[in-house]
Amino acid sequence: MKKLKTTFITLILLSSFLVILTPTTSLEIRTKPPSPPGKSKVPKVNIFTSDGGSTVSGLVLITVSATDKEDGPLIADIYIDGIFIIHANSYNWDTISYVDGLHILEAVAYDTTGKSGSDTITVTVDNGNLPPPPPGNYYALIVGISDYAYINDLSYCDEDATDWFNYLSGIGYTHITVLGDSQPSSFPQYDGLATKANILAELAILTANKGPDDTIAFIFSGHGGAFDSIQHTICPYDTSATVWDYDLFDYELAPIIGSSLAGNVFLFFDSCSSGGFIPELQNNNPVGTIYVTTTCGAKGYGYDEPAYENGAWAYWFLEAGLIYGGSGLEDMEGNFEWAYSNYPHKGKNDRPQEWDEDGINLFYLI
Repeated sequence: MKKLKTTFITLILLSSFLVILTPTTSLEIRTKPPSPPGKSKVPKVNIFTSDGGSTVSGLVLITVSATDKEDGPLIADIYIDGIFIIHANSYNWDTISYVDGLHILEAVAYDTTGKSGSDTITVTVDNGNLPPPPPGNYYALIVGISDYAYINDLSYCDEDATDWFNYLSGIGYTHITVLGDSQPSSFPQYDGLATKANILAELAILTANKGPDDTIAFIFSGHGGAFDSIQHTICPYDTSATVWDYDLFDYELAPIIGSSLAGNVFLFFDSCSSGGFIPELQNNNPVGTIYVTTTCGAKGYGYDEPAYENGAWAYWFLEAGLIYGGSGLEDMEGNFEWAYSNYPHKGKNDRPQEWDEDGINLFYLI
């Protein structure tokens, strides 16, 4: 039986491989040699859509399979209509932001030798009968600090925070967090001390898990400073009078804001040197539309309005312009122009600043 079994196996081998009989009648089985240098094959790439059809609508999952004989699995570059989208093997494509009609999806992958493989499919976007998207959500983190733990106090930052809370909640913001000083009774809602750690933690919550229909707002009223001509800070409740460790720097805040996928991002600073945050925010521009306004430039000062019990820029931009309707406008750009024209502190470095990332479409808080 062993002999018969061996013969059977030998016949299979003879039918599957090149066999060379040596003078000693031994068998040498030769497998295919590895490809010589310069002869490697290109990666194999396939691109698919989640429904597998040629007509797509709404949110569509694009997936890519990319492999190379020598390198194994690869990560591809995904393009839509020739425009690079992402370096990944999957992408949630929101077709609602594209016009109905033909669109080209392409995936390109490279092996370690630089050879590329690609695959292309053409799909038709048809969103004509889709219902309108549900309304987005509105989130805000408001920070106001009048009574500091270790540095000199301010007078009206808690009033600024109160006015922002009342205004935003009144126009429809349903997710608002308020961080303040050691006087909780000074705030209409109080969610904790505005320490550096708490502000960073709440910023992470504010910016995470948001989508293109959502709006987020970060409001700060308090002390600000400049470490040097490039690095600028806002001063949390636990800011030290002797070290900078507890200041919140522009390079710490900007990447958190820039990581958000929210469709609209609004930032308001009423603090000294706050204009210095704008360049760092520009370098970390989020995918959504962002509007920023500050009370002054990078070397400027913020001021109080004792007659109105507010910070000066908070009063003219928010209370006089938006709450009391002085500007007669709801877009931030128009309201800024009106508030700026009435603002009394416009020294060289003290002029209020704005960064309107869109530059074409007006920005609204809701």
